[in-house]
Amino acid sequence: MRIRRIALILLATATGLWAVAGAATPVGSGPDPQRAATPASLKPEAMNALVQKLDPEQVKALGGLMDLLGRSADAAALKAAVAEPGAAELLSASFDAFKASVLSQLTALPEVLRGVWASAAAVFAGRSTSETLLFLGAAILAIVIGALAEWLFNRLTIRRRETIRRARPETMRATVRTLALRAALDLGGVLVFVAAALVANRLLVSDATDRSLLAAFLLQAILIVRTAAALMRFILAPNQPDLRLVSADTRTAQVMARGIVAVTGFVGAAFFAAELMERNGLQLTDSLRFWAALIVSASLIYVIGASRRGLSSILIGEEKVLTPGLQRMAAWWPGITMLVIAANWVLIQYVLSTGYASLTPARGTLALSLIVLAPFFDTVIRGIATHLVPPMTGEGPVAEAAHSEARHSYVRIGRVALLTVLVLAVGKLWGLSLSTLAESGLGAKLAANAVGFLLTAGVGYIAWEVLNLWVNRRLSNDVQGAADDPAGAALRARGPSRLSTVLPIVHMTLQVTIITLTVLLCLAQLGVNITPLLAGAGVFGLAIGFGAQTLVKDIVSGVFFLMDDAFRVGEFIEVGGTTGTVEKISIRSLQLRGATGPVHIVPYGTMSKLTNLSRDWVVMKLKFTVPFDTDLDKVRKIFKKIGREIQEMPEHAANLIAPFKSQGAGDVTDVGIVVRGKFTAKPGTQFPMRKEIYTRVQKAFRESGIEFARREVRVKMPDLAEDAATGAQARAAASASASQAVALALGGDLPGKG
Repeated sequence: MRIRRIALILLATATGLWAVAGAATPVGSGPDPQRAATPASLKPEAMNALVQKLDPEQVKALGGLMDLLGRSADAAALKAAVAEPGAAELLSASFDAFKASVLSQLTALPEVLRGVWASAAAVFAGRSTSETLLFLGAAILAIVIGALAEWLFNRLTIRRRETIRRARPETMRATVRTLALRAALDLGGVLVFVAAALVANRLLVSDATDRSLLAAFLLQAILIVRTAAALMRFILAPNQPDLRLVSADTRTAQVMARGIVAVTGFVGAAFFAAELMERNGLQLTDSLRFWAALIVSASLIYVIGASRRGLSSILIGEEKVLTPGLQRMAAWWPGITMLVIAANWVLIQYVLSTGYASLTPARGTLALSLIVLAPFFDTVIRGIATHLVPPMTGEGPVAEAAHSEARHSYVRIGRVALLTVLVLAVGKLWGLSLSTLAESGLGAKLAANAVGFLLTAGVGYIAWEVLNLWVNRRLSNDVQGAADDPAGAALRARGPSRLSTVLPIVHMTLQVTIITLTVLLCLAQLGVNITPLLAGAGVFGLAIGFGAQTLVKDIVSGVFFLMDDAFRVGEFIEVGGTTGTVEKISIRSLQLRGATGPVHIVPYGTMSKLTNLSRDWVVMKLKFTVPFDTDLDKVRKIFKKIGREIQEMPEHAANLIAPFKSQGAGDVTDVGIVVRGKFTAKPGTQFPMRKEIYTRVQKAFRESGIEFARREVRVKMPDLAEDAATGAQARAAASASASQAVALALGGDLPGKG
């Protein structure tokens, strides 16, 4: 390339010197014989064509050289040729070229058909009848030998095939394994067929040209279409819905499979026809490719249009919760795909008409296929992610949300990898890459910085997702174990996890760290000096430390509270007279939800004493006062019976750690005997049990004739006199004394006062 540029500059310099010599010839001296003998390659028309090969920098330099060499007519003509056309002129010229190319290809259809027929007839031209029969017989025999070899291969693997045909896998992994085995058997049969046919072709056909022709037919017209059929059986399983990887009905799967196999067969036939035409020296391969691309694009548009509803269901996949974005993509993508296919055909023909040699129809079609199939790849990624995520072993909403987020992390990582591969592959097919940018004068430094920036951002994103996966895996698998409680119960209440409290804060801290480091490193890759930023961040941190001592105290206190496992999300605690359920934990405070609904924000630095009312287990003690003459053994049996009944209730059995039982007489008052009972339950579940026990004790006492003790005044009447007057006076005095005693016991005033 450098030698060609130097030669062009030297040639232009010689042309300018010749022009100066011609301009210096005296008037009237006649034509210069040397100038008259100037070769045609240095005429203005030739110089026009020469200048068109130069890049803009060389053109600019050459224009300045012409100014220095003189103002002759030839130099003026060369300078006019140096002038670059405007964007509108270039666009108009390229559109005219595209229009002319399409019209010429459309009018060339009859010639293409005649060329294909002539190329096929040329295979048998010049052969005698016996030679033609021998050639056809050898070709047919080679194909028959290949078919027999494939039949033998299928017979040897018939047990595997029958197992696959009867298989009804229950999991995606088993389905993929079964389909992969069937695809391997199908492709193995195809390869055995082609290999045996090629060997037979080598042995039976003596002419090298005929051997290569038959080999091309086997590879292009048979191998391509049968490989496509095996892949469609793997992906769509048109005749076995139980083995179908995608969420599509049988009609959609059959229409798509048949359409794609037919299009692939046409492409293979077009390749073979193009090779026949090239063998016969016909310059019609461009026209053949034009029509082949047109027919293939139209066929794909028809197949997608006929199965657009099924395509939408394929894109949705097995998603149970449909996001608006996924719904829009599933509804719009079939129509967008048809537009992209049509636009791709136009774009390829337009680019080819401008002479851009880096893009060929095959490359353009492959790039189109990658773009069109991107949503299907995304569906596959979502399906694979569903089966890669380990099963959730924890319980509760936190574990469920963590398990769902872990699946989304797998999906996002797969999408990033898919997008990277698609961008690199499409850029490669279109002849674009960072290496070509560096070589084309856009700057190797810019390309290197771009690569460094992308790699840094990619590593930061992967670190972000790996962190999410680690946190969500721990949360989805976290289950608090069982242990003996101090009261001697057999099980320990399973409450909110410590991980579900601490990990979110750790997660947030690490996320901020990853974002900060990634941003700083990306800025460094772009050439930004991050040293002042780091110094400023240090000064800012010191200012925060000295000026916000209360904030620092809150944060440090919170760290130690969390290290001590003093509370967890969902627990009921008391802090400085404020009680409530822990709803949220931040870096400097916790949020409590009171029993009646209010939200309390408590900074860690103000928490001098914390009482956790929800840790592990809770003992509920109940008191009942019965009269002095009550049979306590009978009360004990009633309590024991009620404890068994509560233990057998389904709504309380899982939360009851130790059954309700009697603790005997706990106290004696002036009213009666205080009988106590207790039970052990999981925190937060003791109140419904207490209500049930109160109801059952009241009912059991009533049925057993036991009354609850109440305050009463007993008056002992002495023997009264026989006469009625004296007895009445005595009863009145006793009644007054009893009233005074009751009033004094109740804390009231004596009758008749106040």
